[in-house]
Order: sequence, then structure tokens, then C-alpha cells
Amino acid sequence: MRAHTLPKVILLSQILLAALLCQNAFAQEGRKNDVIVKRDSSRIQALITQMSYEKINYRDLGKADSAATYIYLDQVARVLLKNGKIINVKDSIPPGRIPPDSVGQYADMNNLPTDPFEKSVVMANSDQLRDKYEYHHNRAIDGKQGAIVFTSVAVATLVSGIIVASTGDSPDNKTIGTSLAIAGPAVGVVFGLIGYKNFKIHSRKAEKIKTELERRNQPLTTLRITPAIDPFTKSARLGLRLSF
Repeated sequence: MRAHTLPKVILLSQILLAALLCQNAFAQEGRKNDVIVKRDSSRIQALITQMSYEKINYRDLGKADSAATYIYLDQVARVLLKNGKIINVKDSIPPGRIPPDSVGQYADMNNLPTDPFEKSVVMANSDQLRDKYEYHHNRAIDGKQGAIVFTSVAVATLVSGIIVASTGDSPDNKTIGTSLAIAGPAVGVVFGLIGYKNFKIHSRKAEKIKTELERRNQPLTTLRITPAIDPFTKSARLGLRLSF
């Protein structure tokens, strides 16, 4: 009795194993796209292009134009890749991505500045302020360098014009030298003053932004290291950004 029963049990086990393998293969082949399962159980049919520890970049295949967009991981429960792999993120990412500060958090809404620039400064969050500071700081440097260059041109053309006008007895030397001594400094001084004016304007704005950040006890510089992973090649990389 046992001799007849054992082969049947083995055969039945093999049939069940084959059925499970087929079911798993069909399940994997049936997933044509990547699927992003959100925490509210809704699903996005997607073509994932990049994943990091902060967000997923993808193309939404549920839209006619397959628009490129992204979703933060705090909104995602798991990711079903079309190759059959499943990435669970719900337990590793805390819900509710909270920025360092929000727009208008430090502003006195009952006493806002009337100047548009000063109002934009107090209403901006700290990341926006750092971007503003970087912009005005760079523009101030450009203005200062322009003022130095054009002032140097003015001095050089003045000296060159005097030298040319004073050498030789030819009337052409005097004409060319005098024109150079007058036109060169005129052009150099005009553009030098424009550069200096831009330097003063943007330096003043950068200083106001710096003062606002100090009032908030926020750093002027930030070093951001953004890790990213490619689920398809199993490769990882780090992005480094210094803002000031």
C-alpha cells in the first residue's frame, strides 16, 4: 500500500510545484509596465526612469502624452517593477515630507514691508533665500569685475592717447592720440559706472538676504548629498550640491 502511495505523493508534489512556477511566470509576464502603488492603495501605470531615496521620476502611462513627472516616496507604499521585482518603501519612509520651513513662516503678516523686494525676502522660505543670495551675490561680483575692467580700459586708453599724441610731429598722431585719450576714458567711465552701480545694488540685496537668514538662525550655505538608485541596473550614485 505504501509502495503504491509514495509515487502518487511525489507526482502530486511535482504537479503542484509546476503549477506554482507557471503561475509566478504568468504573473511576471502579465505585468507590462511598472506599477507605483500609493499609500491610499491607488495605482499608477508608469515607466520609471529614476529612483532616489526621496522621489521616483516616471512617465505616467495613464495619460495620453505619457507626461514625465515624479512622486515623493512618502506617498508610495510599494513599487512593482515590470521585471517582477517588488520594492517595499512604506515601512522605511515616514509619511509626511516636512520641509525645513514654509513660505511666510517667519513673516509678520500684519506688518509686511511695502518694498516688493523686501516683502519677497521675508515671505520666502530659507531654501529660496539661499537661491536668491547666490543670484545677487554672483551679480554683485560680475558688476565689481566689470567696473574694474572698464576703469582699467579708461586709464589705459587715456595714457595711450597721451603717448601717441605727444610722439612725433605728424598731425595724425595728435588727432589719433587726442581721440583715443577722450573717447576711451569716456566709454570706460560710463560702463565702469554701470558695473559699479550693479555691484552696489546686488550687494545691498545680498546683504539683506543674509541678514534675514541670520535672523532665522538658518545657515547661508547648505551641502546637499542626494543618493539615487537605479532599480534596473542595481547601481547607485551620489549627487552633491553646494548652495550659498
